Amino acid sequence: MILTDNQILEANKAGDILIDPFDEKQLQPATYDFRVGEKGATTSTKKLINIRETGFLLLNPGDFAIITVLEKLKLNLQYTGRFGLRSKYTRKGLIATTGPQIDPGYDGRLILGLTNLTPKSVSLPYKDDLVSVEFHKLEEKSSKPYSGAYQNKYDLGPEDIEIIVESDAMALSEVLTALSSVSQNVARLTNEMKFLKWSMPIIVGVGITIIGIIAALN
Repeated sequence: MILTDNQILEANKAGDILIDPFDEKQLQPATYDFRVGEKGATTSTKKLINIRETGFLLLNPGDFAIITVLEKLKLNLQYTGRFGLRSKYTRKGLIATTGPQIDPGYDGRLILGLTNLTPKSVSLPYKDDLVSVEFHKLEEKSSKPYSGAYQNKYDLGPEDIEIIVESDAMALSEVLTALSSVSQNVARLTNEMKFLKWSMPIIVGVGITIIGIIAALN
């Protein structure tokens, strides 16, 4: 059963679905919108960014990013969740590369992987609506809680950004930049070849004329 807005509100009050901070303005008809959190990192910057201080996280063309949501989430054993990126960001060309399942018993802060597939930069403002989470009530409680790597994780750690900060591989954003540079060089070379194509006969003609004049003088 997918919970409606009123059921999400009641489950939060009962402690079955704890969202901190909880804001009724984030409730949608059958989802709750989680917002851009304080920490993130991208393949173009290769460092941890404090989004609260900078005001936004910028994903350049081809960038892969990891980012935390603002809210903490705790589910009891009879609830699960599924999340998806807000449509306003999918329309801008972002895709979420993590999720979408949130298992019963989960306790932590969602950490998302995002990729910018467009040729334009996309900005994620601090506290902006980022993902919509729908909650499901199970027929009975799960026999055990979620116990994966992200249980009780509330912030980005070295293991989360290692692939971004320490990777020697060329990021997609760097590939796009390199391809753009190659394209510019090819265009410049093409223009130079066009110049030579029409100027070469003139140069040859002038050379022949000069040789003829020199020969006549001798």
